[in-house]
Amino acid sequence: MRRTLTALAVAIAAAATLTACIGAAPAATPTQTEHALPSTGPTNPVDDGEVEIPAEASTESGVAALQAASTALTTFAQPDLSAAEWWKQMLPLLSQAAAIAYEGTDPAEIPVHQVTGPGRILEGSTEVSLIVEVPTDAGAYNVTLIRGDPTAPWLADRIRPALG
Repeated sequence: MRRTLTALAVAIAAAATLTACIGAAPAATPTQTEHALPSTGPTNPVDDGEVEIPAEASTESGVAALQAASTALTTFAQPDLSAAEWWKQMLPLLSQAAAIAYEGTDPAEIPVHQVTGPGRILEGSTEVSLIVEVPTDAGAYNVTLIRGDPTAPWLADRIRPALG
């Protein structure tokens, strides 16, 4: 009983302290916010509410993306390789997020054995992100490709069966 009362007293004291801290924060006055305009420049750009839409993928970019998707899926579709050899071949083709996601993959569990035709870029492609649908012996697969900027190489971010 004594421990319960002590714990209750400590909880009440903590709640009172937190309430006092919250109540102690000064409220912004209209004069403070009216005169505190953000500076402009590369370290503190003004957010004007506009969203910059990446440019659509160019023809040259699309050709590179189709090749990258085919290479990634062909490399992915090697269920007869040892896990170590498969990983050694896959890692340079993957984005950082994909490398984390696919680490530890057992290639023997991959149902794809070969790419069976040319890929096609799905609608909504940009210079930095797109999806290529690639036919395989296990059905169509989508390879999501990304890159940091339009001059960087395409990297596979996700490889999965196509829906539908």
